Amino acid sequence: MSNPGHHSVSRRSVVQTGSLLLGALASGSIGATRVSAQSGSSSESEPEAEPESEAEPDFQARLYGNDFYPAARFRVVSSSLEYKPAVSVQEGETFLGDLYWSDYDTRLIRYENTQERVLFFPPFEADLDQETTYRTDRIQSTDELADGIVRIGFHRDSSSAA
Repeated sequence: MSNPGHHSVSRRSVVQTGSLLLGALASGSIGATRVSAQSGSSSESEPEAEPESEAEPDFQARLYGNDFYPAARFRVVSSSLEYKPAVSVQEGETFLGDLYWSDYDTRLIRYENTQERVLFFPPFEADLDQETTYRTDRIQSTDELADGIVRIGFHRDSSSAA
């Protein structure tokens, strides 16, 4: 029963397509406005590459992929929130969801250029300050357990130091 104008969509194909899109986002081919500076990269002549992206980020955090902006300045605008995104685990393994988020806090950040507020999941060890400006680095990886979540690098913004 094949209809050339109609495609059957399975959960597996949706997940595969989402993974491909997140992979493309992570590689910078969709929505990225700057060049990801990798060692051995041949695109170093691009004017939008920033020297601080070559250094290792101070911290890594989790964030919804559609809320990520590369090299964006942000400030933390909330104290710790009691929220954790759902994690895809097998029945009877719900403890893995708690374990998955056990080292992460939930905060609200505000991007300085857009004033957009988004959920941000930094590690507790980052000890974020609401008076400090931070800058996103790049997507480190996509998340396989929490739908739509990516792991990003971030650091204190050196251009805001007085």
